[in-house]
Amino acid sequence: MKTKTFIENTYEKMKTERIVTSSEQFSTDYLGKSKSYYRAMKAQGLEANNAMLITLVNNLNIHRVMFENKCSSEMSSRYEKWKVIENEISNELALRATDRGLINNFALAGVLSTLKQLVADRATITV
Repeated sequence: MKTKTFIENTYEKMKTERIVTSSEQFSTDYLGKSKSYYRAMKAQGLEANNAMLITLVNNLNIHRVMFENKCSSEMSSRYEKWKVIENEISNELALRATDRGLINNFALAGVLSTLKQLVADRATITV
């Protein structure tokens, strides 16, 4: 039995939560690719690379924030489910960046320091 890829699991969660209605929408609106892109990836058993996961999490966040701003507070629980998926993608990116947590403590501290600096730099830009 074939094991599902991370991107397959993510697509299925997004479809279950009615974030997307089709693989075509997932490909175009969230991966930024052609309508058949995800189907081709799945057929070939390919996993999304880091750049694609970054595009996915960015687009998911953009869509969620846009919809949250347009909807009533009664809908907020729906968007909490979106945040869970965003966090899962972010966790996968972190695990990949640290070789699934095998990075040594010195290197991990360096990565963490760089990430903190990126956050601080962005905070000064957006203020």
